[in-house]
Formats: sequence, C-alpha cells, structure tokens
Amino acid sequence: MAWHTFQSTHLNGGSYEPEDRTMMLQFVNGAIYRYAGVPQHKWDSMRQSSSPGTYFHDHIRGQYTEAKIGDGTTKSGRRSVKRY
Repeated sequence: MAWHTFQSTHLNGGSYEPEDRTMMLQFVNGAIYRYAGVPQHKWDSMRQSSSPGTYFHDHIRGQYTEAKIGDGTTKSGRRSVKRY
C-alpha cells in the first residue's frame, strides 16, 4: 500500500488496498483507522478532493465497517506518525 499525504486539517494521510478494498487513514490526532469494503472510486475521489476531510465525513464515515488500529503513540506515550 502506497501512503498518500493529505493537505487537510482532519487527515494526515492514508493508503488503499484495491485487492480487499481496505482503506487506512491516519487523523491529525494520530488515530489510525481501517475501513473495509470501500470502493476504489471513493478512495480516488477523496484523494482528489479539495477538502479530503469533508469528503471523508460526507462519503466514508459511518458507511463502511471501521476499526481503530492505532492511536499514533509509542509505548513511551510519544506521538508517532505511522507510514504503511
């Protein structure tokens, strides 16, 4: 999965796996979520949007199965930006 950095006040970045239609997003607070069953065109549209955070809220959030997979901190409590 290639990492895409967003110009957004809500999202740091994310990646998409077309084989299983899984999207991973890291939010500016460091939290990392996985979204299952997201169609490729939704990922493409979010990447190309002038406001990826708004696109996420309008077209992704609450519409696909999500799982929090990280909080963006290390064991010492320091914030860590994960890259996939």
